[in-house]
Amino acid sequence: MKLKNKIPFFLILLMVFSFSLPAILFAQDDKPYIMMKRAPQRPGQKVSKERLALKYYQSQQYEKAAALYRQLYDENPKQYYYAYLLNCLVVMNEYKQAEKLVKKQKKVRPGDFRLNVDQAYLLKLEGNESKAQKIINEITENLPADKNRIIQIASALQSKGFYDQALKVYEKARNTPSLNYSYDLEMANAYQYTRDFDKMFDSYLNYLNHHPQDLQRIKNRFQMLLNNDVEENLSKILKSTLLQKAHSDPNNAVYADMLMWYAMQTKDFDLAFRQARAIDKRFKDQEGQMLEVADVALDNKQYELAAKAFAYLKDKKEKTPYYAEAYNGYFEALVKQAEANPETPVEKYEELYKTGEDALKELGLNSQSADIAANLAHILAFKLGRYDEALDLLNRAVNIPQNGKEKQSELKLMMADILLFKQKVWDATLLYSQVESDMKNEPIGHEAKFRNARLFYYIGEYRWAETKLDILKGATSKLIANDALELSLFIKDILEDDTTGATLRKFGQADLLLYRGKFDSAMMWLDSIAADPKGINTYQYYLYKKATALESEQKYAEADSMYNLLITQYPESIKTDNALFRRAEINRLYLNHKEKALKLYMKLMRDYPDSIYAGEARIIYREMKKGEEVKLIYSES
Repeated sequence: MKLKNKIPFFLILLMVFSFSLPAILFAQDDKPYIMMKRAPQRPGQKVSKERLALKYYQSQQYEKAAALYRQLYDENPKQYYYAYLLNCLVVMNEYKQAEKLVKKQKKVRPGDFRLNVDQAYLLKLEGNESKAQKIINEITENLPADKNRIIQIASALQSKGFYDQALKVYEKARNTPSLNYSYDLEMANAYQYTRDFDKMFDSYLNYLNHHPQDLQRIKNRFQMLLNNDVEENLSKILKSTLLQKAHSDPNNAVYADMLMWYAMQTKDFDLAFRQARAIDKRFKDQEGQMLEVADVALDNKQYELAAKAFAYLKDKKEKTPYYAEAYNGYFEALVKQAEANPETPVEKYEELYKTGEDALKELGLNSQSADIAANLAHILAFKLGRYDEALDLLNRAVNIPQNGKEKQSELKLMMADILLFKQKVWDATLLYSQVESDMKNEPIGHEAKFRNARLFYYIGEYRWAETKLDILKGATSKLIANDALELSLFIKDILEDDTTGATLRKFGQADLLLYRGKFDSAMMWLDSIAADPKGINTYQYYLYKKATALESEQKYAEADSMYNLLITQYPESIKTDNALFRRAEINRLYLNHKEKALKLYMKLMRDYPDSIYAGEARIIYREMKKGEEVKLIYSES
């Protein structure tokens, strides 16, 4: 599976630079044979010749730099001055002068093999390949029986572009019994130079097989490679290599762990599930990895896979310590999967209600089943309209003594939401205020404050709303702070168009009705605003609110058109980036217009880079751009 020619060259340079520095340190003078910054001078000290030479070198004034380094070298033939002077001469194509310098330095340091490499390098630059190769052969045919010296020789060859020769040094050394060293890690580094990434990963994994204590070190290196793998060719090579290793040696825990790590890093949840299951069956009592797969898949909205992973653990019952946790996650995944599909019928929610009820009967209503109770109450209230049953269940869950303050606050927030849904505004604000007070410095307390501010906006208490929103603009949660800022700006913008507050009250009525799912009534209020817009701000927000209302009604084509109207007519609007993101999501998730969605994500990233949605758009864009991967089935036998 050769993809090495498709890896961008700049990535090679980055990888080489990142991994090669430690390998080119030499024991003879303990200084790296690379350009280094000198120690800063003491304050008030006259600018030295050395610093001036370095300044010329860094500004690419090589003739001036060479003249000064020549003087410094003649005064003291240090390796540092030699290296800079040699580089200057090479850049200036002064190869004869460079050869003389190398010969002079060989007299100063007769045992330094690096100078022989420099000599071969100069001959190669002059086109004298045969002489250059002769010198390299002399070096490689007379290798010392010393592990560290072997690494030094190979590193010196790599530093001058003799990559294949460096690999031959390692190959010869690893077949020398007296050395008893595989050089896998060093060869992996060398293969980066030659862009043979299949062998690079193979060498890393061979090294890891013999040095399992370095697992995190190799993961860190792989992480760096994957982070800079723009076209994801390296990712495909690594996946293929790991699958082959795990298949050929299924009892090797290191390979199994690395494949699991790769699957999670790349969010390949199907592979992660299969691998977690195989690890648990083969190595026993490894349920923690499956729980991680389930949790991360749930966070990434992969609800079907998450439900399957949680079910694997749930079905073990008393055989796993994660039984209750898995049951909670399983039910949550099922509920979110149903809600993600706009066409889920009410019968499905009736079925889910029965599943949640059975779970509470089996586990009992206690601190371990509180999340199941919360999701069950959500279905009862918002999907089946059984508000009082939902409130009763939540009230019983809140009063469980073992539930901590945070869990109690989560349940109270849901109770307040249901009360607001039932138009019991003051009961709702009382509960929001309780959570605010109990958790004032916690994210959930900030969330309660925001919901309370939104409630005050709904009912026309704008001064109270603004007071809370002003506090939330500095919230530690970026999302809450952004929501608070957006609502605050909206209130100010509409009041600027209509100081009487009449238009803002219409918006508030429409938003409250939308929250309660009363779409027809909400549309009437919005259309009344459009019939007599009081200013440019009002019309922009009308377009956005109407689009979100249509989206909530699952009228996706109409919503897409309305969002597009806002984008084209008001490209500088505060809601344009929101509209772009929503359009992209609608086209990706519901209208099946993948190419259109990609263009919209790209426009958002390009034209609105500071948008809060730009980061998420970038992640989705990369996921969508992934090519078809080779399907390799991991054998569990």
